[in-house]
Amino acid sequence: MICLLVILAGVIFVWKIDTAAFFQGATPTRSSSATSISAASSSSQAQKEDTLPNVSPDDWELVLVNRDHLLETEPASLTSIGDIQVDSRIAEATNQFLVAARMIVPEEILISGYRSKTEQEQLYNDRIAEAEASGLSQEEAENLVKNQVQRPGASEHQTGLAIDMGEAEGQLDEVAEKIKALAPQYGFVLRYPEGKSEITGIKFESWHFRYVGIDSAKYMEEHHLVLEEYIALLKEKKQ
Repeated sequence: MICLLVILAGVIFVWKIDTAAFFQGATPTRSSSATSISAASSSSQAQKEDTLPNVSPDDWELVLVNRDHLLETEPASLTSIGDIQVDSRIAEATNQFLVAARMIVPEEILISGYRSKTEQEQLYNDRIAEAEASGLSQEEAENLVKNQVQRPGASEHQTGLAIDMGEAEGQLDEVAEKIKALAPQYGFVLRYPEGKSEITGIKFESWHFRYVGIDSAKYMEEHHLVLEEYIALLKEKKQ
């Protein structure tokens, strides 16, 4: 009987050791897995930063113009394409983009390009007047128009790097989406996409394209960035 008790005690002792060893071995496995996930996340972020185009936020084609970044300069040289003018440095890209868009819809036209500060002021004041004529107060009119038309100095059209493109009678959403997909191949991005108005300050516009260069345009499209976000990312990398 004594021998049997001794044997049972030994079995229980060995079982406790094996169980402890099992759980001790399991813990490092979970820790190792968490470490691997963390490392993978860090690697992914580093890879994203490494894939940023080799450009500077100070490059001419990346000039940021909005209500918080007013423009006082004018393009050094303008080139006419049809009924509009653009910065001469993007004339070829603009023409190629238009030709490609016309392969989708032959009626595609360039509606607007370079606009001087004086012209922008006139456009802005006209919209305010129209809103007031509809019965709105001046303050109400300004609040309405500010999401549709930029104030003088805050419009990208003053840079000569922005174009409005579409059909004279209006464009179907599915057609606009196809043209948007073409844009990065020629260095353009849709400047005011859906879901970004809180950042850009302007409501969705399917016709307003901005030249930023091919590499930047492709990166912005791939990562769903507007120019404000892209510039911030470039500045962060530069630091």
